Amino acid sequence: MDRCRSLAAVLSVAVLLYVTAAYGLINPRFTPIHLVEQSALIVWVELKQGASKDEYTAAIREVLKGKTELKRLRLDLSKAADAQAAVALRDLAAAGKPALFFMGEFEDAGNQGGGAAKSRGLLHIAGKWAVFDGGEDGLWALDKIDRMLQAVWAGGTDMLRRAVDYILTDDDPAVPVTDGVSWSAGPMKAATLDGAIKSVRPVDLAGDGKLTLFVACDTGDRLLACEGAKRRLADLTAARGLRSKSHAFAWGDFAGQGRLDLISFDGKALSLHAQQADGTFQARPLDLGSVLEHGCLGLAALDAGVKGRSGLLVTGDAWPVLVAFDVDGKPSPTALSGGRIDLARLGKAGPCLVADFGGDGIGDVLAPREAGSVLFRGLGQGKFAPGVACAVKLGSSPSAACLGDFDADGRFDVLSANPDGTCVWQNEGDGKFTETLDLAGELAYAAERRGIDCMAGDINNDGRQDILIAYGAAGPRVFFNRGFRSFGFSQTLNLGLPKLLPAAEAGQQSACFSDLDGDGAQDLALALRNGEVWVAFRANDDPDRQAMMAVAILPVGGPYKGPVAVTGWIGKRCLGAWNVLPGVSHACFGRTDAGPVTLKWRLPGGKEQQKEVILENAGNVRMEIK
Repeated sequence: MDRCRSLAAVLSVAVLLYVTAAYGLINPRFTPIHLVEQSALIVWVELKQGASKDEYTAAIREVLKGKTELKRLRLDLSKAADAQAAVALRDLAAAGKPALFFMGEFEDAGNQGGGAAKSRGLLHIAGKWAVFDGGEDGLWALDKIDRMLQAVWAGGTDMLRRAVDYILTDDDPAVPVTDGVSWSAGPMKAATLDGAIKSVRPVDLAGDGKLTLFVACDTGDRLLACEGAKRRLADLTAARGLRSKSHAFAWGDFAGQGRLDLISFDGKALSLHAQQADGTFQARPLDLGSVLEHGCLGLAALDAGVKGRSGLLVTGDAWPVLVAFDVDGKPSPTALSGGRIDLARLGKAGPCLVADFGGDGIGDVLAPREAGSVLFRGLGQGKFAPGVACAVKLGSSPSAACLGDFDADGRFDVLSANPDGTCVWQNEGDGKFTETLDLAGELAYAAERRGIDCMAGDINNDGRQDILIAYGAAGPRVFFNRGFRSFGFSQTLNLGLPKLLPAAEAGQQSACFSDLDGDGAQDLALALRNGEVWVAFRANDDPDRQAMMAVAILPVGGPYKGPVAVTGWIGKRCLGAWNVLPGVSHACFGRTDAGPVTLKWRLPGGKEQQKEVILENAGNVRMEIK
């Protein structure tokens, strides 16, 4: 599947795991921070071939650290220890991409033990490392292409450039080598369900910040809430009068009463389960005419332009259908269109993703399919331009996709998991996406095949978006973000390693991050293959590192029903964007120490707004977007 990779496809890289058993590919003794500190000169360069195939020039476009009178560096490839190294560097240079050149005496680059300092030139180009000797009068001789330096930074050169800028300008930069957290002993079993569990997701039923776990199951949905200091999981389903059986679902203010309602598809028909003032649900059939003639693969809530009511987006085998409910609740469906795009060539569809992909404050719709996607740009509340082709691919079915801002640039990326592996689709802006798994650190080789669910979260409260992937025949995997789309595999959050939940190793049906106990630390909810639903609570008993989280919500009863992109900032450091919808998805910005977080957002047709939130004590500080 193009450049997407699975574990088996990159076994040659996985061999390096034995170098650092506890940290995988990450060298804890030499991070990008050490690299920058020990570099006498760091320059941003462009490579061009000279008079022969062994002569290259590196034109200096910008000096990031240090001083030099040189305008260019001369690179000699003829003295490489391995002739293949010269060939590899020529291939890397042929792409014409900018590169970073680090010059200095590096004490521990590329190894795990102590080592004598050496004067070297380290070139990072197209995600690879080349080592040079010499340096007199700007002449550097190629030694080798060094895979071991991936332990310093495994990621794109553009991302390393951003990391260098961050390290040089931040008073206390951090590039994590571990997640720094763990699960509490003894995960809690919440339920055992017959039938197929379609999804587990958090919902804020009352709008008070207390999250309930919604379990969508084709034999009967469940509402599970964490109660008391012992974190007992109580089944609220009967008390709330919820009788839905969901193959697909959406939560939103569909009844227009300022409360979170459920629309459920049971495999045959839709029903609206309207939440009453006392918190119970009343169900009634929802007739959308011919909307379901192409099936129902997914449902999503969004603002459809009717004041006070959420609209509904229905994903089927054909074009997505937007359903607006008028002031009396009468549905009005409109199929989105894609001009001359041939859906059949794009393969099977997956549920649409609704978010502000363009950064203009207006929600868009991404309709992903096996071999490509269609992007519908939002023109206003409930209005969309004709769809245009988009590079994002789900891969073969069954598959899953989720949103995240993995490089913290304020744009939503897409992660997809499928039977063949994982893809990381980088949002380049203007509707362009590039697959970047090979430039995403340990995610490139530690992500398994047969992914069936995924989600972004901040599991260690450091402000960087981490990744959760659930698998149909393996234990769930958590990948912590080192920053700028470079991930490490979380050993301490591997439920199978300490045998916290051996049953999870047989596979899951769904999984999610959610702060179910409200302590500011995100927990892990799992629906196992055997029908059991479990919650692993994140340990939060370290007095020196209490979990703190700034949480931005869009009120269910507010005038705008979403989605809204909310970015967080600590000083000049962007913490990335979160996709916020009433009651079902919040923006979560963690800090590892007390201090401010600045939140920024823009509602359709309005100006950018911002507000500073101060995190001082453990737990969540909530802020409503208005």
